This record gives sequence, structure tokens and C-alpha cells, in this order.
Amino acid sequence: MSILVVDDLPDFRQLMQAVLEDAGYSDVITAGSTQEAFTILGLDDPSLPTPGVDLILLDINMPETDGVEACQRIKSVSKLRDIPVIMVTGVAAEEKLEQAFSAGATDYILKPTNPAEMIARIGSALELKQEMERRRSGYVSDLEEKNRELELAFMELEKKNEELEEASRAKTQILSTATHELKTPLTSIIGYIDIILMRQNKVGPLNEKQQRYLQTAQRNSYRLKSLVDDLLDISRIESGGLELTPAELELWPEIEEIVTGMQTQLNDKNIDLVLDIPQDICPVLADKLRLGQVISNLLSNACKYSPQGARVTIRAREEDAGVRIDVSDTGIGISPEDQERLFTKFFRADNSSTREVSGSGLGLYITKHLIEAHGGRIWASSQIGQGTTFSINWPKAGQDAAVQAAQRPARPVSQV
Repeated sequence: MSILVVDDLPDFRQLMQAVLEDAGYSDVITAGSTQEAFTILGLDDPSLPTPGVDLILLDINMPETDGVEACQRIKSVSKLRDIPVIMVTGVAAEEKLEQAFSAGATDYILKPTNPAEMIARIGSALELKQEMERRRSGYVSDLEEKNRELELAFMELEKKNEELEEASRAKTQILSTATHELKTPLTSIIGYIDIILMRQNKVGPLNEKQQRYLQTAQRNSYRLKSLVDDLLDISRIESGGLELTPAELELWPEIEEIVTGMQTQLNDKNIDLVLDIPQDICPVLADKLRLGQVISNLLSNACKYSPQGARVTIRAREEDAGVRIDVSDTGIGISPEDQERLFTKFFRADNSSTREVSGSGLGLYITKHLIEAHGGRIWASSQIGQGTTFSINWPKAGQDAAVQAAQRPARPVSQV
């Protein structure tokens, strides 16, 4: 054990060295000033290794820098912080000792020293230091073991994640292939049913029962085609294969065209559709097909979940951040809990009104990703029984950020 004795009196230093050596502490270093002690401890040069000092006996009344300040400086250095400091004082000044303990001192010894008491206090301080080192070593060993376990767990997690990603890619590929294979025969089925129903003068007349059966087959074929199209979009979105062809589009004629194509659905429920769109509103930068898909999805939802004769409003306004488009209905509304999950895949609100309406729960998920692929965003506000408003912020034509977003393929969606 190495002990550093710091005192400005040479005779006292010699006495302390003799007493300590008699007690078996052969490695005793002495310093006549705090600066000399700092040099021994390497306090002025942080690059030096930790000194081999196990305990410091420090006179509390040193010239220039007193013992309290010296103790503070020693304890402020991380590599010296754990060395016990025992203050040596000729007067048991309570205030001074309190300052020393606040500075980090472990104990104190009165002058003239009682050798037996001094050796006992030194022994206690060194035992405490050894116990702390033993515990620290145990903690370090435990931490190292835990770290190894965490590294192994992390490696296993990475492996599992790679397996999941590979499985997700395979699932997406299977989904894409299956939907492509489904679409080809389905297109033929729909085409022939349409021909039979619309060209009876060429293919032959149908009786009432045949007409009804074919109309049922036609209706369900279109529902199946819609699902297949949604699944194809899902596979493109999740694989990063969704590509956009951006163009500068005038919003009024685009929405008017969409509404015209959905007139049958609007008439079936006698929907009062209000278009609140300035004809001179600024153009947007969008893929024509995907813009139509987004507005159609939102308008179709508004019709589905509104009662007969309800009002649906499409409103558009130019804002600094882009063009805001609101699709509002006066329908059943959406609960706060369901609003949190609206844009997740396959989600449908579970209540008596929604169970009566067919749907796959993919429309809003696809809509959200199509909007974000253009550099926009979508959100919803709703109250039960008071209707719902879906709001879109769509980038204006000419916005640099929108151009960059629209020209790049959509990134794959994480499948965690």
C-alpha cells in the first residue's frame, strides 16, 4: 500500500513516515507542499496514468493552497476521486472540518498524533477503499457479462430481423405474383359479362333471371377487381415499386371528371354533393391516375358511410404549404379510438353501421401512401354522429420539395 503524506513541516513528515513504516507500510511518499503533491499525483497532466497512491494524509493548514482547497482539486479529477483523503489538523475546528468533509475528505487525525489511533483510521480507510474496489470489480464483471449477453441477443435479433425481412419480401412477391395472375382471367370474366349485358342485340336476349344472375356476377366481379387492384398497390408500396408520373394538373377539371365517373354511386344514395373549389385555384403537381384514386377513395368512403340524402362537400383552398383539399360528410362519424388506426392496413371500424358496408380496409392505407409519395400528408377529424372530414395537404406545382417527392419511386414500407 502506498501512502502520500502532505505537510509543510519536515519533522512531522519524518515522524509520520517512521510511524507508518513501523506499522508495515513500507511505501510512504512525502510532499512539503500541495503543489508538490499535485505533481506526484499527476494532477496537472491528465494524460499521465493513474498514480499508485492508495491513501493521502493531508495537513488542513497548508501555506498557499490549504488542505480543503487541495482536497477539492484532488477529488475533481476522476482518476483520483476514489483515493481516501484523511485530513491532519492541529485544532479540531468544526467549521473547517465540515468544509473538508464537504470537499470529499474521508476522516481526520488530530496533531499531535496518537500512533495507534492513526494506524487504525488509516486501516479502516484502506479497507473501505479495497471493499469499494472489490464491489466495483464485481459490477464491472457483471456489466461485461451483461454486455456480452446483450451483444449475443442483438446478433440474434438482427438474424431474426433479416429472416423477417426476407419472409416479408417473399410474401410481397407472392402477393404481387398472385394478384397479377388473378387479374388476367378476372379482366376476361368482367369483359365477357359486360358484353353479354350491354350487347344483347348481338349475343342474344336474356330472360329476367339470366339478367339478374349476370348483374350479380358483374357486381361481384368488379368488387373482386377492386380488391385485386388494392392488393397490387399494396405490393408496389411495400416493395418500393410504386412509380409516379407527375404532371401539372388543374384541380377543378380533375375533380369534376372524378365526380362525373362516380355519379351512379352518388345517385344511388341521393347524395347532395357540394363542390367548393375556386376555378382559378393554383395547379398541383400530381400523377393524374393517383390523384384520381385518392379523391375517388375519399369520396366513395363519404358516400358509403353517409345516410340517404346526406350532404358531402369537397372543398379546396390554396395555402402557403400547398393546396388543402377537404372531403367532408355528414355521416356516422369515427370514434377517437378508431381515428388512431384509420390509416393502418385492413382496419375497419367495428360498429353496426360499418358492418353493413362492404370493404377490405385497404383504401385509406393506400390513400395515405399515395399522398405521402407525392410529398403531401393526410389527416382526419370526426365526431360520432356528426360526420367526418379527411384533409389533404397536396404540394403546389412548382414547389421544389414536391417535384423531388413526385419524381422518385416510393420507398419500401417497413414490415416489422
